[in-house]
Amino acid sequence: MRAFLAAARVGLKEMAGDWARFSLLIICLAVGTALIAGVSSVSSAITRAVDQNAALLMGGDLEFTRSDRPATASEIAIFEGAGTLASTIETNLGAESATGEAFVDLVAAGPNYPLLGGVYTDNAEAQIAPFAALEERNGMFGALVDPVMLDQLGLKTGDTITIGGTDFEVRGGLTGFPDGPVRGFRLGLATLLSTDGFAHVSDRTSPLPGLGTNFRYKLLLTSSDTEGERARLVGELGDSGWEVRSALDGLGPMLRYYELFTGFLLVVGLGSLLIGGVSVWSVMSAYIAERAGVIAVLRSLGAARWRVLVHFLVQVLALGLIGVGIGVVVGVTIGLFVLPAVGTAIGIPLTRNIDVLAILVAAAVGLLTAFAFSYLPLVQAQMVSPASLFRSKGLGAPRIDWRRFIRSAELLPLAVAVLLFFWLAVILTGDWLLVLAFIGSATGAALLLQLGSRVALAGLSRLPSPRWRPLRQSLRAIIGSAGNSSAVVTAVGLAMVILVVVQVLAINLRNEFLGASVFDAPTLVASDLFPDEMEALQADVGPEHGIALVTSTPMLRGAVTAVAGTPVDTLSANGPEASFLLSGEIPMTYRAILPPASRLVEGTWWPQDYSGEPLVSLHQNLRQGLGVKLGDEITFEIFGETITAKVSNFRDYAWQGGIDFLVTFSPGALDAYPSTLLAAVTATPGREEDVERFLASEFLDIKFIEIGATLTRITEALSQLSFAVASVGGIAVLNGLLILIGSLAAGRRQRESDAVLYKVLGSRRGEILVAALLQFLLLSLFAALIAIPSGIFTAWLLTQVLLNVAFTVDATTIGLVVAGLIAVTAILGATTLLRVLSIRPALLLREMSSV
Repeated sequence: MRAFLAAARVGLKEMAGDWARFSLLIICLAVGTALIAGVSSVSSAITRAVDQNAALLMGGDLEFTRSDRPATASEIAIFEGAGTLASTIETNLGAESATGEAFVDLVAAGPNYPLLGGVYTDNAEAQIAPFAALEERNGMFGALVDPVMLDQLGLKTGDTITIGGTDFEVRGGLTGFPDGPVRGFRLGLATLLSTDGFAHVSDRTSPLPGLGTNFRYKLLLTSSDTEGERARLVGELGDSGWEVRSALDGLGPMLRYYELFTGFLLVVGLGSLLIGGVSVWSVMSAYIAERAGVIAVLRSLGAARWRVLVHFLVQVLALGLIGVGIGVVVGVTIGLFVLPAVGTAIGIPLTRNIDVLAILVAAAVGLLTAFAFSYLPLVQAQMVSPASLFRSKGLGAPRIDWRRFIRSAELLPLAVAVLLFFWLAVILTGDWLLVLAFIGSATGAALLLQLGSRVALAGLSRLPSPRWRPLRQSLRAIIGSAGNSSAVVTAVGLAMVILVVVQVLAINLRNEFLGASVFDAPTLVASDLFPDEMEALQADVGPEHGIALVTSTPMLRGAVTAVAGTPVDTLSANGPEASFLLSGEIPMTYRAILPPASRLVEGTWWPQDYSGEPLVSLHQNLRQGLGVKLGDEITFEIFGETITAKVSNFRDYAWQGGIDFLVTFSPGALDAYPSTLLAAVTATPGREEDVERFLASEFLDIKFIEIGATLTRITEALSQLSFAVASVGGIAVLNGLLILIGSLAAGRRQRESDAVLYKVLGSRRGEILVAALLQFLLLSLFAALIAIPSGIFTAWLLTQVLLNVAFTVDATTIGLVVAGLIAVTAILGATTLLRVLSIRPALLLREMSSV
């Protein structure tokens, strides 16, 4: 024990004056540990909050929803037999006053609403009992209206607002619903009526195509067996047209975006630890190589192999404890100060809390990373022999005999560390498949980089020597120190792999959050226009009226009569899209080109000049909602005639990207039927109000619905997550730059020795720097050839395993990131020689000759 402590003390003393060289290693470990600790703390806090508040957030234990009709008396009796029932109706209508119009996200509340919590309003009575507060008084029902809408329409409490052609009295402002978090993103400004008041609305037609009505029934169970009651009620209803959600199911849409972001953070955290591990490997390999002389002296004085191991292992552990300790402090800070802000952002009350388990696991993962990546350099350190004193000092450590190493007991600590890392990573992520995919991809990339670099070096050695001296010197340096060159390629390549993965995932998440064309969202829309009205509207485009763009989409209405040969009256719809499709006449369109806000999920889009049999494109949710698949035939009744179309593809679209339809036909299919036009008007930024006033005065018979502000609010909310994704991606890029700097430590002393020799032999300073620049440019270019496809494949694999979003690759972004890394690597590689080139060769030779 005394000998062990003595070896540890000597190791710490030797490192005491050389802390600066390990700063990058410490920072990389700290960033990776902090990210994993922070993400785990936030994720576990939300999980606890959801478990505790799920029923409160959804407003009940179970929720039954359908879009085609309200519940029948017998169905209501079934609900009420299981507990307390509250009903709501959700739809979108137009509202107006004497001064303007607005687009409404309308909720009609039944007598018991809300079962839990209260409505957020300045009307004290309506906070607890909105149904009673909004009942008929003096011949008029009441409404709670979003304050923003009141400002738009120039109204205040006590004034009259017209909703769907019916007058209501404004009885207060509405700032939120108790079940608001589970409603997700809604189009329009919120307004609350009573169900009795909604029954008097004269025009319930949505101003926009594809937006139907949802009938929701929230149930507060008398039984504590939620899942048992759920199964019993579904059996009694005997109608698959009901969408049934438990409280935890209800939180799914709200938490989906956050879960995607959390998964992305976990990948970045694991990637940062991998980058930190590569930094440990690079720095420690260079350090062991430079201390080969010291090791040889220790061995010549009788130090055993275990003493050398303890000497450097203690140094690694000290560095790991510092880096991991900093990461733990940051993780604790996130738990204490960031959790409340995250809770406010997503609508879940989160209190300050330190997740001890998450912190400990993150710390253990960080320490295991430091040990696992430093283990091979430590094995090399034990292989240094006293005979090294009689050879060139400080230029390298013995190579590992891999065949002997794999068969020896020395492999056991590394294997145990890898298995422990996998186990702890599974605890953190809760997804062994994700961890396996990540580790497998990273290991595969490392092997490809190692093997590829060695094959490339063997090929370079057979090439004729170039005439240009800097290029000749750079190739000679690459080939002459094959081990160091391979180490640089592996380190730089792994950094590129992680950064490519992070950037591809970030792009896919931002596309998921913001849609494909969020910045083209129209300001106003109007339906059922005729061609002459559209021509007049397009004639007003220009700076005079502030109209930047007017687009039109043909629109006609029809009803589905059969799906795959089955009449609709025998079909059961599952989900709002399917219910809306079977609800009767719905708006449809035909298009030659896929809109920019839409993306194909399955199938192919027809050619622009298509003229064959009728084809149809459907919203992707209809696959599960009706069990429709590619190639199925759907029969429609349009103006009393029947048309059958084959399903060509399924697509998804983002409302914030514009207006789209549930059903879209191929060109030529509907030419024989009269159609109207849906107009989308985009105002010049800053002139939205001018455009609204102009259109209201110029087109008296057309009702324009303002949706731009609503879409902008949705986009802004999702932009916060997108900005967070970009910020985390930026952190990963900075972390990647750190490893690039650290990777240059490999072979630094050899390069300095070569530079001094060239300088003594008469080479100019600029020539030596150009040769070094070319050396690292060639190494990083080769690393990029392997890293880019490896990173894209890893990102695709993680997308399938973790995110379940559409996979795309932005070649421009990836190219810029990789090109920047290549340039930085080349420049930093050349600048490592500035010190030795600015000192007289005699001084450097004496410095290098010292142990």
